[in-house]
Amino acid sequence: MKTLALLVCLLAAGPVLAQERIAVELVMDDSGVLLDAQEARPAAMMLLAHLKALATKRAGANATVEVISTSLGRTVWSGTPLSIRRDPARAQALVDAVTPDAQRCNNLPGAFLELKSNLAQLERERVKDVHVMIFSSLVDTPRPCNRLATITLPQMPPAEGGLNETLSGTPVIRSLSFFWVSPHQKRVWEEFLAPSFDHLRSAGARVTFLDVERTKSALRRSPIVLEETP
Repeated sequence: MKTLALLVCLLAAGPVLAQERIAVELVMDDSGVLLDAQEARPAAMMLLAHLKALATKRAGANATVEVISTSLGRTVWSGTPLSIRRDPARAQALVDAVTPDAQRCNNLPGAFLELKSNLAQLERERVKDVHVMIFSSLVDTPRPCNRLATITLPQMPPAEGGLNETLSGTPVIRSLSFFWVSPHQKRVWEEFLAPSFDHLRSAGARVTFLDVERTKSALRRSPIVLEETP
């Protein structure tokens, strides 16, 4: 009888286990150097709406969602699309977590190191399909950060953070999307990340790299295509 009960539990848990093999890592620029911050706000909310919409998909409802702040350089929210849809308090906490603050500096290296840590943990948990989304103008803030700090664009990508190594060092990334990239930063970052882009595309992952104008049109459709690895 115990064996039968255990079998029933395992069969019931099967779909949930399958769903948890999908994850979304969202790196969100909430700093004072986010380009056109007021205009970026509706675009960011649209991206969150797409995350919420995953709750209506069997493969996405219980996907792991982790949100990383570029200013704080750490994970500021974690949950599932289902929790966003069903729990207004959790949904509001997510909105609050990604709200830009004009007083905040940007810590891209810290955010990328946090992404590396999260990806390593997901790989240990045997999550096979990870969608990485980076919503940022890709402008780092010099240290110390104050009103006298000068930012000249185009600005070279930070040597710290190891983003190329992170993106090329894991087999679990199924898509990589950059949104709201400053037009001044687009070329230098595309050149900087070319090794990662080539590696991911050769492994079958989708890569998109969008400036502000292309972001607006791209977010009218869902940027997350759920295609689980067998």
